[in-house]
Amino acid sequence: MNEYKYMREGLDSQYGILPLQDKILEIAVYIDSICKNYNIDYCLMGGSALGAKRHNGFIPWDDDLDIFMTPDNYEKFRECFCANGDKEKYYLQEWGAVDGMVTISKLRMNCTTYIESMLKNWNIHQGIYVDIFILHTCPNSKFSQLKQFFWAKYLVMKGLSIRNYDRRGGLISLVLSIMRFFPNRMLVRYSLKQVYKYRNNQTKYYCNFLGKAIFKNAIYKRKWFEKTVYAQFEKVELKIPQELHSFLTYRFGDYMKIPSCQQIKREQHAEFWSVSRDYRESLKRNVSFIDEKNLI
Repeated sequence: MNEYKYMREGLDSQYGILPLQDKILEIAVYIDSICKNYNIDYCLMGGSALGAKRHNGFIPWDDDLDIFMTPDNYEKFRECFCANGDKEKYYLQEWGAVDGMVTISKLRMNCTTYIESMLKNWNIHQGIYVDIFILHTCPNSKFSQLKQFFWAKYLVMKGLSIRNYDRRGGLISLVLSIMRFFPNRMLVRYSLKQVYKYRNNQTKYYCNFLGKAIFKNAIYKRKWFEKTVYAQFEKVELKIPQELHSFLTYRFGDYMKIPSCQQIKREQHAEFWSVSRDYRESLKRNVSFIDEKNLI
C-alpha cells in the first residue's frame, strides 16, 4: 500500500524527499481547489512545469513547487483566500508587499518545517510552501523591457542583500555589499510599479524578471500562456501552459537532458524540513513574525 496520499507508487526514494514532495503537493492541490471554485487561472512554471513534462510529476530531486499567476488572477486568489481560505492550516506569506503589489508569494502550511539557510534566523513563518510567481506583462519595446528588467533585478538584489546572501567574489558580491547600506524598503514601491506598469497593456510578451532566469530567458510569448490545460502530476492533475513544449524549449533548451550531480545539488533549497513538526519547535524559539515586513 502506498504510504503517500499524492505521490505515485514505486518512486525512487534515493533523495529522501518523497514525504516532503507529498506535503508540497497537498498545498498545490489546495491552491488548485480555490482556483477551480473561483475561476482563477494558474499554471506550473520552471522546474515544476519541466517535471510535469519529463517525469509526470516532481523532478525526483526537486524540493519545491512553483506556479505562475497573472496579477489579476493572483489578486483574486488573495482575496478569496483571505475571505474564505483555510487559515487554520495555511498561511499566505507575501514578499515585498506594498499597495497590493508583491515580488512573490508563498502559501505555507502550518505545523510543518522548511528551513532555508538565509532565513533560519528570521522571525517569519517557515513552514513548507508552494511558490506563487507573478507572470507580468512585458512591453514590446526592447528599451522598455530593459527598464522593467532593471527595476525587477533591483528588487531581487535588494532582497538578497537583506538576507545576507553569501556569494564570494565578483560583481554581484560587490553590489550586494553596497546595497546592505541602503534602507531595507528603499525604492521597493517605485520598483514594483515599474514591474507592474504594463499589466493592462495587450503586448506580445509576458516575463518573469523577478525569478532567477537571465533577461533573454525570462521573456515569454504571451500566446504560450493564453490557454492552460490539466496534466498528470503524480496522482493528481495540475494546470500547465497548453504550449508547454515551446515554453520549456525556450527556457531550458534540451529540457529532456538530465543535469549533472553538481547542478542537482544547487537546485535544492531546504537545509532542514519536517512534515510533522512545527517550525517553531524545529527552530527552538518563539517566532513573532516581526520580520515578515522585511521580506523582499
